[in-house]
Amino acid sequence: MHARTGLLKHLESLPWPHPHTVQVLLRDQDDDCFGLWMFQEGRLVELAIPHTERFHQPAPPNEDFLPDPGMLLRTDQGDALPEQTPEELRDTRSPW
Repeated sequence: MHARTGLLKHLESLPWPHPHTVQVLLRDQDDDCFGLWMFQEGRLVELAIPHTERFHQPAPPNEDFLPDPGMLLRTDQGDALPEQTPEELRDTRSPW
C-alpha cells in the first residue's frame, strides 16, 4: 500500500513531450482488471471502462489510515457486487 502512494503525482510531474498520449494501467490486488488513467487538464484521471465499476469503502476514521482505492470490478460477469459507498462517505485523498 505504501508503494502506490504518490505514484500518479510522480507521473504527472514528469516532462512528458506529449502528455495527451500517455496511458497508465493500474491494477491493485483486489481489482478484477486494470484501470485506465489518462491526462485531463494536466492531471491523471481514471477513465470509465465499459462493464466495470470502482467500488469504494467508507472513509477511515482518521488520517492515520492510508487511503484505499477501492476495487475495480467487472459488472458483466453475473457475480454479486458489493454495495457502493455514497460519495459523501468516501475518502477524498488519492490512494495513488
